[in-house]
Amino acid sequence: MKSDYLSDKALKGLNTIGDIMVPAGEGFPSFSELGCIEHIDTVVCHAPADDIQDLNAFLGLLSMCPKFIVRIVINTTEKARKSEGKLAPTLRLLNAALRGIVFTLYYSGKHGEEYMGQTPPDIIGFELKCVPED
Repeated sequence: MKSDYLSDKALKGLNTIGDIMVPAGEGFPSFSELGCIEHIDTVVCHAPADDIQDLNAFLGLLSMCPKFIVRIVINTTEKARKSEGKLAPTLRLLNAALRGIVFTLYYSGKHGEEYMGQTPPDIIGFELKCVPED
């Protein structure tokens, strides 16, 4: 999979984060199994170049870490929702950004070329109904 915005290392890091946040279970595919990362460019295409550069660096760094370290990072950002301190606001923003990317891709209804199962919206019975414009 290639991206116009994220490096191969960043994509690997995002898949690791995605699998931690959305593991397989109870009939749902894992983030990486779904292959929704193939649609990352749709999610990040409107982000400022500086933000994409920072995201590339952060995800690339995480791609080189053992999974237990990535888990610690994710857990730390999650716990920041209830904590105070100088780093808490930054960690909360990081948590929101990572969750936003992962869950937008996962529940988009889009999947990778190789995935043949049902998508999460199909599994939960979600059906988008558009209201016609006047």
